[in-house]
This record gives sequence, structure tokens and C-alpha cells, in this order.
Amino acid sequence: MLRGLRAQLLLWTILPLAVVLVALSLAGVTRHRQAMTRLVEDRDRGLATAEANRLGREIAQQTAALTRLAATLPAATAPSVLSPLLAGAVASYSGGLALLDGRGALRVASPAATWANGDAARILAARTATVGQPQYETDFPDETGAGEEGARLLIAVPTSGGQALIGALPVEALSLSESSLLVEGETQGAMLVLDQTGRRVHHHDPGGLVLDVSVFAGVPASGSGSTYVRDRGGRELLVSYARIEPPGWTLITAEDVRAITAMGMSVVEVLPLLLLFVAVVALLAVSLGVLNVVRPLQELDRRAARVAWGDFEAIEQPVGGVQEIDDLRATLAQMAERIRDYQGGMRDYLTAMTQGQEEERARLAHELHDVTMQGLIALKQRGQMALKALGNDPARAGPRLQELNGLINEEIAGLRRTIGDLRPIYLEDLGFVPALEMLARQTEERNGLRVHLTVHGEVVRLAPDLELAAYRIVQQALANVAAHARAGNSWVEVVFAADTLTLLVRDDGVGFTPPEQPADLARQGHFGLMGMRERALLYGGQLTITSTPGQGATIAARLPLLPGKQEADT
Repeated sequence: MLRGLRAQLLLWTILPLAVVLVALSLAGVTRHRQAMTRLVEDRDRGLATAEANRLGREIAQQTAALTRLAATLPAATAPSVLSPLLAGAVASYSGGLALLDGRGALRVASPAATWANGDAARILAARTATVGQPQYETDFPDETGAGEEGARLLIAVPTSGGQALIGALPVEALSLSESSLLVEGETQGAMLVLDQTGRRVHHHDPGGLVLDVSVFAGVPASGSGSTYVRDRGGRELLVSYARIEPPGWTLITAEDVRAITAMGMSVVEVLPLLLLFVAVVALLAVSLGVLNVVRPLQELDRRAARVAWGDFEAIEQPVGGVQEIDDLRATLAQMAERIRDYQGGMRDYLTAMTQGQEEERARLAHELHDVTMQGLIALKQRGQMALKALGNDPARAGPRLQELNGLINEEIAGLRRTIGDLRPIYLEDLGFVPALEMLARQTEERNGLRVHLTVHGEVVRLAPDLELAAYRIVQQALANVAAHARAGNSWVEVVFAADTLTLLVRDDGVGFTPPEQPADLARQGHFGLMGMRERALLYGGQLTITSTPGQGATIAARLPLLPGKQEADT
């Protein structure tokens, strides 16, 4: 069934088309996913960088304001004097203000500065006094730092006298909520802010995407960029990060990769549409193939079967379909016409052969009756006369017997000629080449035609039937020259090759115009040429005829020699 045209059409046309379309679709989806991922990476990285810079500027402004306040504080002033100054500026720092000396001891604090006696404040004050530059620390109400609720950003700036002024800003007092809303509007993921030690100081994760900050352990603490991480549930996350300077925090956005790819058409959505398209194309192709190829070929097959039974007109009408099928039908019609012409020629040839056989039988019967039979009667009479002479006059018996012997020799020669016409006796006894030499001499004697015989190659004995066929071809060719060419010379060439016997017979006669098709030989009355061609074809050879009016003719026959069918002539 796979060798049928429909199956082949599906295997070699529709199936490759479907494979190509599926491959192109998958490649397109893959490229779309890659492009979408790169686009989201660039967007998230840019968003994280922009928000980190904005938050950094906001914290820098708070640091500058605190630095200006520190510059207004007099050195070695009593706490009773400093308290009103801090109370006037505490509105800008809702987490409170505190002044600590270089060893971290509290000098004065606003009422909201509940953190002023904590370790974070003391360490930060000592570091600020030592470095002489603003310093930052994150303070968590829970000493373990397990949660960011109520987390504060401590900003410390140096003052005169080696002291440190520390202001506290609740993390939520910064504009992190604005960043969270912006990230939520741009992406479907989460935003987190981690301090210098990796503790979470802020997060906005409405979808519960990030449950454990440990998944960000490999995120660099400096610079900006994008990377991919997996959470403990196996989900792949696209993480973009940027450093907030100051205070050295890290802003992180996280987005589920599956949500990114879902922004475009997924493979599950594409394949049904693609397969539907391929199915439609396949049905159309098969339908067109059935209409334009399969059915016309089936009709052509039916008509060709009718031609095999002799209905040659069945192939003449078009069967429809593509042009190649009609060209095939036209070729079959030409072949059928040639077969019909060949059959007609064969009928004429067989008719001529039958008629020739009957004429040859009549000639033989006439020759046997009028010549051979009369000669035998004469021999009988001469024998009777010799017997009488022996009894009555023995002296006259000798001449009678001499006359009888001459008549016998004449009858023997006549019978030999007759037998030679029926089958060349020299062919079996002496071989192919000697038989041709004898044929050339007989042709010269009977017809006055000079025959020049040339042999090329190593002479070998051939199979008896092949030798007879080759001999008959040369015999018929010479007979045609003698009968029709009006030639004075004829040249016969025999070429023995390793696998081919070539026979060439040419003359210097009047020539003729050979027919274009072999079937026309019988129609034009060239029965001798057709018989030669049939003999050549019978042994797997070929016969070519070359002639031009006024320039003689050349007959070339090539007969294949089968291995083991010849032996060296001795």
C-alpha cells in the first residue's frame, strides 16, 4: 500500500510539509520566548536600576538634611540646650533623633528615639566618629531580625567634638510603596529590599512568589544585572537586582519565568492550530492529487489495458489531469501507433514470406520435375541402351557408358546447386568465412557482380545457428545488390571482435531512400531488408541501413557473441 501514489504523495509531500511547518512553528515559538525573555530581562533590570537610584537619591537627601542639622549643633552643649534643638527637627525624622558621643554613650534623644540605647546605635555612633563620614545601619525591633515590620534606617553623621547625630527613618516612611506599585504595574512578580547583611527590610509580594529570601544568596551585593534562580519549590525565577547607594541596600525584582513565556502564545496553543492548518493543507493536496493525478492515471491505466487487447483507439482521447499525464498519454498513443504499424508490417512481411515460400516450393517442384526428373529419365534410357549394347554389340557399350557417366555428373552438379540454395553445405563443413568466400564466387559467376570480401580480427567458429543467421544476412544483402542496385562492385567486410560480430555490405549502385520507421520496410516492399532485420533482432543484434539515391547503400549488422559460444577456427 505504501507504493501507491496516494501513499507516496502523503509520504513525500504532505508529511515533509507537516514536519517543516511544525519545525518552523516550534522554532518561531522558541525565538519568541527567547526574545520575550530578553525583553523582560532588560525591562526588569532597567526598572530595578531606576528605582534603586531614586531611593538612593531620596536617602541621600535625608542624609544631607541631617548633615545640615548637625552643623547647627554647638559643641559641648548641655543636654538641656540640645533637647529643644532636636525637638524642632524631629518632624523630618519620625523615628526620632539622638546625639551620641564617640564612645557610643547617649547624650540626648528625642522621645521617639527608643532605639538610642541599643547596640546598633552605639556601634553606628562609634563607627561614624572614627570614619568621619555618614554611616548607615538597619535596626529591627525584633533583635533576631526575623521580620521587617517596624524596621528603621539609622543615618549617622559626624558633629563637632567627635560626636554622632543619628536620625531614624522607618523603612515604610521611604517611598518604597511607590516602587512596589510601579513594579506591580509593570510585572506580575515581587519586589524586595535587602540590607547589607541580606535581611529583608521591605517586600511587596501579593502573589506569594518569594517565600524565602535564601534563594537570593547568590545575588551579587554590588552593581546591577539579571540572573535566574530556583526556589525550593523548583520554580525558575528571573531576578533583577540593583544596589541602593546610600545605604548599601539591594533592590530585587523577581518574576516567574512561566509567566513570562505565557505572555506569548504557548506551544500547546500553537500546535492544535498548526496541526489543523496542516490537516487542511493535506486534505487539499490529496484532493487535488486525486483529481489531477490519481484518477487520470487510473483512467490511463484502464485505457492502456484496452490497448493491450488491440483497442488502439482507446488511448487517443485525453484523460485530463496535469500536463505530464497528458504527455504520457500522447507518448503511449505514439507507441500504440508504432505497434499497430509494426503489426501491419509484420502481416505484410509474413504474407510476403508465405508467398515467397510457396513460390520457392513451386520453383523447386518445377526444377525437380523439369530438370532433375527429366535427367533421371534420360539416365534410365542411357542405361537401358548401354545394357542392350553390352548384349548385342559390346564395342558400342563403352561410348554409351561414357555418355552415361557425363550425364550423372551433370545431375550431381545440379542437385548440389539446388541443395546449396536450400542450405550452404560449405558452412557446416568449412566454416563461416569459407562459406562467404564461396558465396562471393557464386555471386560473381551468376550475376557478374564483383564482390570484394575482407575479414578483420581473429576468425573463430560461431554457434551453428548464429553462423547460419549471419550467412543469410550477407546472402540476402548480396541478392538485393544483384537484383536492385545496378552496381558493378560490392564490398563485404566481416569484423570479429571480442563480443560482437559486425557485417558490412556496401555497393556502388543507384542507392535508395530508406524508410524512417522499421515498420515501413514491409509497407514499401523491402521484404528482404525486413527479413535481415528480423534475423538480427532474433539474436539480440541490430541492423542499420544507410543509403542516398545515386551514392549506393550500406547495410550494417551487429550480432552479439555470447561467451562460450565460439571457438578458435583451425
